[in-house]
Amino acid sequence: MTNFCYRVLGYLVAISLLLPSLSEAQLSLDRLYSLPSLIGTAPKRPVWSGDGGKLAFLWNDRGYPARDVWIVDLGLEPTAPMRVTHHASEAEGDRGVLDVVWHPDGERLVYELEATLHSMRVGEASEVLAAGGATAATYASSGELAFLRDGDLWVLPPLGEPRRLLADARAEVRIVTYRWSPDGRHIAVLESDERRVPLRGVPDYMSTDVEMASVRRPFPGEEPRSLRLGVVTVADASITWLDLEAKPTESIFSYRWSPDGRSLLVDRSDLYVKSRRILLVDAGGGGVSELYREDDPLNVTAYWQVEWARDGRGFYFLSDRDDDYHIYYLATLNRGGEPRRITSGDFAVAHFTVRQDAIHYVANAPRPEDRQLFRIGLEGGEPEQRTERAGTHDLVISPDGRLAADMFSSDRMPPELFLVGDEGEQRLTQSPQPEFYEHDWVSAQYVTFPSHVDGTTLHGRMLLPPELSEQRKYPVIVGSVYSNTVRNQWGGRNAHPLWGLEQYLLQQGYILFVVDIRGSWGHGRELRRGIRLDYGGIDVEDIHSGVKYLETLDYADTSRVGIWGSSYGGLLTCMSLFKKPGIYKAGVAGAPVTNVFHALTGEMRVMMSPWDEAAAYEGASAFSHAAGLRDPLLIIHGMRDRIVLYKDSLALVERLMELGKNVDLVTLPSSRHGWDREDLYQTRFAFKKLVEYFNRYVKGVGP
Repeated sequence: MTNFCYRVLGYLVAISLLLPSLSEAQLSLDRLYSLPSLIGTAPKRPVWSGDGGKLAFLWNDRGYPARDVWIVDLGLEPTAPMRVTHHASEAEGDRGVLDVVWHPDGERLVYELEATLHSMRVGEASEVLAAGGATAATYASSGELAFLRDGDLWVLPPLGEPRRLLADARAEVRIVTYRWSPDGRHIAVLESDERRVPLRGVPDYMSTDVEMASVRRPFPGEEPRSLRLGVVTVADASITWLDLEAKPTESIFSYRWSPDGRSLLVDRSDLYVKSRRILLVDAGGGGVSELYREDDPLNVTAYWQVEWARDGRGFYFLSDRDDDYHIYYLATLNRGGEPRRITSGDFAVAHFTVRQDAIHYVANAPRPEDRQLFRIGLEGGEPEQRTERAGTHDLVISPDGRLAADMFSSDRMPPELFLVGDEGEQRLTQSPQPEFYEHDWVSAQYVTFPSHVDGTTLHGRMLLPPELSEQRKYPVIVGSVYSNTVRNQWGGRNAHPLWGLEQYLLQQGYILFVVDIRGSWGHGRELRRGIRLDYGGIDVEDIHSGVKYLETLDYADTSRVGIWGSSYGGLLTCMSLFKKPGIYKAGVAGAPVTNVFHALTGEMRVMMSPWDEAAAYEGASAFSHAAGLRDPLLIIHGMRDRIVLYKDSLALVERLMELGKNVDLVTLPSSRHGWDREDLYQTRFAFKKLVEYFNRYVKGVGP
């Protein structure tokens, strides 16, 4: 604890000494993406003890990827984090501790390290509970521990050896999630069966000899995995498979035990998320009742959640039945009735937690780019905003609802852990390294503008070069293009490590801009629905609307605009170049979806079945529009990608070569789909290629 306080003091001193030289400090891609990380290591997986008196989380305070277990004991003064494991090394490939759970007694912890479960009491040595691939541990109220190993379900009693409850010798059949009943006598399990999913070969050129890896990978319209829900009796390992009165290939989004442990609340839908059912299922296999139904042939998203009311007489759920996602309540006796709306307003609810006397929810209010915590009564009423700091709050509520563990970040602050209560907030972690404070990290501006197609209000996120002069005109990079990009959090769209690339490009004198295109969350149901059957259509027009907005700014040079994105963003990049020649000077497409016929089955939520909508699939596939390319295109793709197949990029490059087009290909031999967030050497290499391409074709500098 003393060392932690000294570290904080040291950082504050470093900040005060370095502030005068902020604008002089320069960043390189090599330093931005090397260890120890400038921004530190984000704290993750906060978990409360059963009595709410302690908080455990995973963190590394030295900026390396591997995390250890830290705890905060609210009964001690001062309330400061204390590291209780010491496994993390400085190696880039070391992942450290991956998960942690509290024992019901609130004194012991179980944590997962290298697929081995360890148990420890704070201040004492740990012991191995289960090895050989043990993951996903949770405790029952009785103190019995459950975990998964190679897709099988195991339990470990307080005294005794691990016992396998549920096993299947077929590798394609696995338990993917499970939940203890309130009394600890039963476990609900969700089983995935991929035996009927087509096998496809993905060649691996990095092995001693070229090998063909066979992977279960369905295309839209092909057989997806099957799911079934069962209840295991712990005492005798018997299982009852529940009949949900649905096709096994339909989706099960969540399942929750009733407070009395007699039934399960199940949220399921068809593959296309057009027909949602919330079911009450007898845990003993005695029957199914439909509590709530939504049929919406235009729906394309499923940001759904269901939770029991504490008294078990009803349930709360998220739905966009009235324009945007809000919380509703329905009594179980009012089956098929009209639900009562709990939240309302010009915002969307991201997720919620039910506690004894209130509902705690996160919403994009009062600003659409933010995520703030609110509290509202169980019957509704006037909500109370519990967080104020502009940015993104991702919270875990304490058992009694008094406190929240807040994993916060913003345009100006990398991810940190805060403790939020009625008296205010307390910062628990200090993740950035002292060097971080030598640099002037640019904040984003948030703007709105009309679509040039239909006038719909669109939202944009813009970053301007430091020391901007309105007497100059600056080149523009639009990207990383995707849905849900306009967000006040570190790096904007934090699914990719763009924070460093953004700051580097700003140093090079680029304006950066992204748009929340159709299909994005948080701007109303109609904007989300706009993407239906139209990948590469209205979304590309929305990006073009952003460029037209930039034309109204005296300092934006819209004769020099580059565009880039990855995965779906790669589709958007290719289609923008193919359909909008001359608008963009160059594009960089990472792992681009160039053939929507080869997408994941989840894309049928937007595109429906290719057997019924072949023309829409053809129109959404960049390969079909390749002849429209007039401007330089760079494709970056990993050869081990199982999400977007590398062969599709090769097919597009071959077609563009036949057409005599200007295309370049950067192959990453060992990369999977996350080409910019795997090994750091690969991130540095790929981002340098991206920057060189834009400097050459957008700025007009370089070879």
